[in-house]
Amino acid sequence: MILMYRNQWATIATPYKTYGISFDMRTLEGRQGNFSLGTGLGVYRDVAGDNDLGITNAVLSLSGIIKLDQKQYLTVGAQGGFEQRSIDANKQEWDSQYDGSGHNPVYSSEEEVSYNQGFGAGDINAGIAWMYSESKTTLRSNDNFSVRAGIVYQHIMGQELKYGAGLEKENLYRKLSFHGASNLAVKNSNYSFKPSFIYQRQGPNQEILLGTLVRYTLGFDSKYTGLLQKSAVSIGIHTRVGDAVIPSIGYELSHWKILFSYDSNFSKLRSASNRVGGFELTLTFLNPSPFASGKGHVARFN
Repeated sequence: MILMYRNQWATIATPYKTYGISFDMRTLEGRQGNFSLGTGLGVYRDVAGDNDLGITNAVLSLSGIIKLDQKQYLTVGAQGGFEQRSIDANKQEWDSQYDGSGHNPVYSSEEEVSYNQGFGAGDINAGIAWMYSESKTTLRSNDNFSVRAGIVYQHIMGQELKYGAGLEKENLYRKLSFHGASNLAVKNSNYSFKPSFIYQRQGPNQEILLGTLVRYTLGFDSKYTGLLQKSAVSIGIHTRVGDAVIPSIGYELSHWKILFSYDSNFSKLRSASNRVGGFELTLTFLNPSPFASGKGHVARFN
């Protein structure tokens, strides 16, 4: 289960704000453990700019998890849901409302279109992912290795966008994403590296995000009393190529993980942003605990 909040570009205009929650779990696992279903729910709300350009998206997920061997898994999944879009026309400012000294909302916008008409459409996404993991836990270290990679195809329906009566409709570009991540433990130590990357393409736009976390495991679980719980700290740096550098810090305790990251903008936008990008806070709950040992199904989702 993941809770997320993001606040971006406060120095340029009204901050862009995003809120999100998602939950997923395995169900209906076969007797042999070679196949199981994954189900999930995700909801997010995004509000951008002075005119409150808003998107509310809710999707249900279903996936099939196939055990290829003792170390490899393949997942094929799909999402279906609904997306609602809106804009607050009462906050728009037009040239016709300029009274000689500034904006005067009493003046008519002289626009024939009403932009206050929200609209919604169905949304379908699909993806496939491969996972490999192996782990060895000793009293001195966690020598884990895992790698995963996948492809996601979003907005398959190419829904129409139209913010007011009388306007021409535009189709939302379909979006293709490639992602990968790994856990590389330093042998016989409590350190590990967690590199990751995402490449996204949507119409004429593209984004490349890559970097790594360095994770250090603290302490050990008390096997019998349960009074002590293993924890870990992570620090890292990522970059959104051509746009921002993103330092981050996180803390894990048993089932819980909290991560804070901050964008520092270095693109041409920095003349307006003063290198201020946005901060993001995520809170994650995992069960079983990622610190558990001797369970192959745990490592593959870390």
